[in-house]
Amino acid sequence: MMNGKTAVYLGACLLWKTVTFAQSADSINKERSVPVRIAFVPGLSTQGKNDKFTSSNFSLNILGGVTGSVKGLELGGLFNIDKMNMMGVQAAGYFNVTGSDVNGLQLAGWFNSAKGNLTGIQYGGLVNYVKQDTRGLQTAGIYNQTGGQLSGGQMAGIANYTRHSLTGLQLAGIVNVNNSTTKGAQLAGLVNYTKNLKGFQLGLINIADTSSGFSLGLINIVKKGYHKITISTNEVLNFNLAIKSGNRKLYNILMAGINAGNDEKSFSYGFGIGHEIKTTKWLTVNPELTTQYLYLGNWNYLNQLSKLQVLGTVKLAKGISLFGGPSFAVYYSDQPEAVKGYKFIVPDDGYDTFELWHSNVTGWIGWTAGISFL
Repeated sequence: MMNGKTAVYLGACLLWKTVTFAQSADSINKERSVPVRIAFVPGLSTQGKNDKFTSSNFSLNILGGVTGSVKGLELGGLFNIDKMNMMGVQAAGYFNVTGSDVNGLQLAGWFNSAKGNLTGIQYGGLVNYVKQDTRGLQTAGIYNQTGGQLSGGQMAGIANYTRHSLTGLQLAGIVNVNNSTTKGAQLAGLVNYTKNLKGFQLGLINIADTSSGFSLGLINIVKKGYHKITISTNEVLNFNLAIKSGNRKLYNILMAGINAGNDEKSFSYGFGIGHEIKTTKWLTVNPELTTQYLYLGNWNYLNQLSKLQVLGTVKLAKGISLFGGPSFAVYYSDQPEAVKGYKFIVPDDGYDTFELWHSNVTGWIGWTAGISFL
């Protein structure tokens, strides 16, 4: 049993603790909003141990510091770390880290990190990271990452990554990746990837799972898209093999050809683009533009054949179609003489041609016919 003195003593202690805690909390609350704070290193600042609860309008970290939030300007010789939000400008020699949202500008020599949303701009010498959504611009020397949605732009020397939808621009020296829907543009020196393309891709290699947009590059791969392998002949080359991939709005064509014969050999390789117009279940019209190099026995000369052709394609069965149609050809050659065993006159003698712009450039009306698979 507790006697009266003990009860009074415990009551007094409890009252003292309550008053002391209330005073301490009130002191912290008063210290949370200040116009200016200054720190030399974390823990050594004008706010002392309460610095991590402090909100200031001007924050100066001579070397580096950890504070609560900033609504205004924060400068750090080496780094700035804000436990909560940053609204305004945050600039550091090496890095900036914000534990929640950034509304404004983060500027750092190495990297910037926002563990919430970014509304504004991140400019990092090496890397920028946003855990949630970006509404604005990330630009970095090496790499940008947004863990949520991107509405704005990413520009990086090497790579950009967005986990959710992209509405805007990804521009990278090597690779862009978006794991959801792209409604803007991806421009990369090497590879672009998105799960669902509703915009535009420009790169050496473009990849999408599905596409209702446009991809322009040497290789376009749409997993659930347009895929054809064709074998054809025309007035210049008696055997051509082409791979067509992309979607019906815009597909690219990788092609190679050969003209067999002991005295009329020629080889070719080239690239093109095409578009499919569906007229009925069994008939489509495919306008295509191609250009190819012709090897006529000597690599020192340029022999370039370009064609605009309109092909009618008739579906015979699932995965098999016949196609054919007229073409307009333009041929440039600076090869002065024939090489034994190789074709020289393009097209053959007796074919009606006409001069275009220059004596080295000729044109004619040609034809193409073949079969396609897949």
